[in-house]
Amino acid sequence: MERIGFIGLGAMGKPMATNLIKKGFPLVVFDLFSEKMEPLRALGAEGANSCKEVAEGCPIIITMLPSSPDVREAVLGKNGFIEGLQKGSTLIDMSTIDPIMTREIAVILKEKEVEMLDAPVARGVAAAIAGTLVIYVGGKKDVFEKCRPILQVMGTDIYHVGDIGAGEVCKIVNNLMVATTTAALAEAMVLGVKAGVHPDILFEALSSGSGNSFVLQNHYKNHVLKGKFEEGVFPVDYMLKDLGLALSTGSALRVPMHFAALAAQHYILAGASGEGKKYHPAVIRPFEKLAGVEVRSEKK
Repeated sequence: MERIGFIGLGAMGKPMATNLIKKGFPLVVFDLFSEKMEPLRALGAEGANSCKEVAEGCPIIITMLPSSPDVREAVLGKNGFIEGLQKGSTLIDMSTIDPIMTREIAVILKEKEVEMLDAPVARGVAAAIAGTLVIYVGGKKDVFEKCRPILQVMGTDIYHVGDIGAGEVCKIVNNLMVATTTAALAEAMVLGVKAGVHPDILFEALSSGSGNSFVLQNHYKNHVLKGKFEEGVFPVDYMLKDLGLALSTGSALRVPMHFAALAAQHYILAGASGEGKKYHPAVIRPFEKLAGVEVRSEKK
């Protein structure tokens, strides 16, 4: 098996890298916070001192980073991949970033005879641990097929959705749908409880109605009703970043984004209320405080 470089060992990157090690892929890892490399080293991964060092020793490199500037810095910055990438190597960026930046980076890498796939993921930390992520892949079909065995270690539903940047577009649209639904449900559930319906009864009734959704059955059932807004999972600030990507993409393409803009304001409110680092369904908490109710289950 070819050596794989993996950069970005946060809440998503760490379990994804762990699954690759468990399947026998030789891994070289790097994170700006060196302590995050230690659990992977304990499993047999080799640690690196920079993105450049990773690129020098790995024909395939995976990045899982928080934002567009982080990816740009990792690839094009000082001691970045660009200084160590070898002709014929492949970069798989699994971060959720601006598709325009993705395409700009791909053009630069092409001049170095380096291929690139954008392959952002969905379903969250639990799926990253289980290896059951959804992966949206943009880039050349032959490069995708070459990398498919690697992607299949991390995800069960893998879609080649078009040319470079198309993966990012699908992920942005996915998160736009999740964010707007989460924000709308925050208002709806608080209204229902404030108007006198018990949260458990309201949830069960809505689960059988036409307003049912994945967000209701996952984010609300498993987090809001249980009051689980832990840090270290996809936070309010990250969802706000993704809404910003949807808004900027819509602006560039002259597509009105009314609901994205409104959802962004809800997430800004949550961040301003001290919920920025909490799991993003915490967007409901400012509404609860204003209404003087909590949408919580009594079931154990």
